[in-house]
Amino acid sequence: MTAQKVFSEKSILRISVVANLLLAAVAIYYGIITGSEAIKLDGYYSFAGFILALISLWVIKIVLKPGSSTFNFGYSVVEPLFNLVKGLLILAVVLSSSINAVKSLLSGGNTPAFGESIVYFFIATITCLALTILFYYQNKKITSPVIYVEYKNWFVDTIISLSIGVAFVTSYFFQDSSHASWIKYTDPVITLAVVVFIIKLPLSTIKTGVKEVLLSAPDKKILEKINTVIKNVISEYNYEDYNFKATKTGREIYLLVHIQVVNPDDLLYSIRTQDQVREKIKTELEKLFDMVKIDVAFSEMKIDYNF
Repeated sequence: MTAQKVFSEKSILRISVVANLLLAAVAIYYGIITGSEAIKLDGYYSFAGFILALISLWVIKIVLKPGSSTFNFGYSVVEPLFNLVKGLLILAVVLSSSINAVKSLLSGGNTPAFGESIVYFFIATITCLALTILFYYQNKKITSPVIYVEYKNWFVDTIISLSIGVAFVTSYFFQDSSHASWIKYTDPVITLAVVVFIIKLPLSTIKTGVKEVLLSAPDKKILEKINTVIKNVISEYNYEDYNFKATKTGREIYLLVHIQVVNPDDLLYSIRTQDQVREKIKTELEKLFDMVKIDVAFSEMKIDYNF
């Protein structure tokens, strides 16, 4: 990973830290004065984003450290472990808000102060949209999983703020209509709708975090790219077969490749050539992935991984 990419990731996260803190403060303030559970949910979500973005700055620093006597293979596992905690924290926020919304529905609903609520959602929507656009173009310039996640988070925030704002504006204009009795259910119903919309994000984050902590294989697209690189590199040599297995922890991919050689007269029997093949595979993979660790073994014996 280049120093420029690390600097860009940290800069983006610093922007997210400040923006999430400010929006959380504004949302919680407006949530209290309006009595809106939907605004409080937005505030809690932003506050969780503030805490997580702050920790992410530390995580980026840690995962880039080399291995030590305690952690021989480095600290890459910290990233999926953090993502697992991140998913659980967001899930707790979402479930807490959904419980409050259900209680509100069962107790006869809640009519927030729509005027102040609309002001808040106007501020929140404009801010979230501006940050979504910023992070979208930053990710285009320097592709990064960290920047992409921030882009997705702010995009979700924009959709939430815009949707709730539209619903509150509609309710505001229906206050004097024949449907006014239903307006008290707007806030809890919208809160539950937002929960349904965003619940997939923490669940997906938790699932990915668990898989990576348990050293599962990467998805098929990554495995196909790895397979293509290996096949292209060794295609000029006389080999019988090859197998590989891989794990992905955060941004780091670990790869174990076994190449079966059969012809003693081929260059692939030479240790020097084997080193060159190993280095070329690593170089080609580093063009596709941020962090790669690789072991390549050569032998006459066939190894079948049975999967």
